[in-house]
Amino acid sequence: MFPFQKPYPPIIEDILKQLSRAGRLALQVKDYTVEKTGKVFDIVINDRLSEEVFNEIYSYIVNRYNYMILQLRTDPPILRLIPIRKGNPKIKQVILLLTTIATIFLTGYGISESFYELLGLNNQSVIIGWSIAYTALFLFALGFHEFGHMFSSKKSGVIIEGPYFIPAPPIQLGFIGTLGAVISMKSLPPTRRDLAKLGISGPLFGYIVALIIGFIGVMFSPTIPISKSIELVESGQASEIGFMPLTMILLLLIKNIPPGYTILLHPLAFISFIIFVVTFLNLLPIGQLDGGHVVRSFTTDYTHELIGYFIIILTAVTGVLLLGTMAGQYYIALSIILVIFKLLFGRHPHPGPANQFSNNKDYSILLAYIILVVLTLPLPT
Repeated sequence: MFPFQKPYPPIIEDILKQLSRAGRLALQVKDYTVEKTGKVFDIVINDRLSEEVFNEIYSYIVNRYNYMILQLRTDPPILRLIPIRKGNPKIKQVILLLTTIATIFLTGYGISESFYELLGLNNQSVIIGWSIAYTALFLFALGFHEFGHMFSSKKSGVIIEGPYFIPAPPIQLGFIGTLGAVISMKSLPPTRRDLAKLGISGPLFGYIVALIIGFIGVMFSPTIPISKSIELVESGQASEIGFMPLTMILLLLIKNIPPGYTILLHPLAFISFIIFVVTFLNLLPIGQLDGGHVVRSFTTDYTHELIGYFIIILTAVTGVLLLGTMAGQYYIALSIILVIFKLLFGRHPHPGPANQFSNNKDYSILLAYIILVVLTLPLPT
């Protein structure tokens, strides 16, 4: 049954032609309006489309009509066309970026000032120079993470907006100057593989940059006697970091610290420490986090939900087991953050790929994901 009088809307006419070429028959076409979304079309077809054909139609419809197309796993299958609502994010992007630059610079200045005061060097030119370097490299690491998502999205035809850099209170007010950066995904990746690539690309790109910055930062980090470090901590001039991501521990091994000595982290090394910690959080398989995208590409929405709840419980239990240590405080705080995230952004199951019949799982991406989780895993020190 076709409720439209000829000529059909152009988007429907195009879809019908492509279905005909693919040997598929449209059994019914209907439209309805969804508040805040617009006109949605449902096309019931006699048999599902192959991944190759669906991908061709997906790319064509997104680019020509600015509509997202889904293939719903129903009997018979339904092609659902949903308008892509684009915003005008430029002004918002610029304001957020400028604010983030300011808060990261203040954080970099605070860290650099403390670092060089401990070394007995109170040269403002040096401190400001390293503060600028800290700001530029931190923003580059965050931006390269988002570039990874954007690169993957462009290759798969996914429409995105951003990136949006998110400012936060600087270290002088008890935080680190930023909550990272995000992109807004306006259409779902067409296949499971595209969804997994979208999820892994950002953390992978960001990790590589953080690894390079971390290596340089560790090389710049001086060693001091452990007795001296205890004095600095007890006097409140320095803080002990009671946990480290595995990659930071490996980088410190390269430094070859002599017995009886410890390391005073350079501001650049601190950048990597933060990036690795945030990357680990982002890789957890919950909701719309990057790890959530990767794991959802290998599971059903129900299994994905169960894994998410298990991870929240596991982080809380880990925090309790490490109670009394800085690592324990981190894992307890992490479990609270995950609960808040779940309540705010994970109330609905992850939708998965646009093609619900997609089954092209890429296990090399899963392997890369597991390796990244291990490399960024915070461990007690």
